[in-house]
Amino acid sequence: MKVIIDLIEDIREAIKNETSFSLVAMALKEQESGELIPSWESPVCSMKADEEKQKLFLFLGKGEPLGIGTFLESTDTLCNKTMMHEVLVSYSKEAKRIDSSLIGFGESLEEKKYFLFILEQQ
Repeated sequence: MKVIIDLIEDIREAIKNETSFSLVAMALKEQESGELIPSWESPVCSMKADEEKQKLFLFLGKGEPLGIGTFLESTDTLCNKTMMHEVLVSYSKEAKRIDSSLIGFGESLEEKKYFLFILEQQ
């Protein structure tokens, strides 16, 4: 389980808060050998903190990708307790909402993308 503060700390270390990067989810598919290979990617377009569920939902979509600058500005206003909320990537598959936990982070300096890795749902 990754929480908001984990994500912020990794963004600071990996890309030094570079605001020109966009947030992108990358689904990884597990092979029979146990190896994880990229399956698809999609931009994160919006986010919402749910205080009741203690989760931060990052929503995928076809709109304008959420930039690191916007993400950091939004999370800077959160209280310390909220920083411990779990981060989930939410998307629709076959008309069903899927909330996927993060399994890791990464970046592509060339593409200016900061990746949130999730496991592909079968």
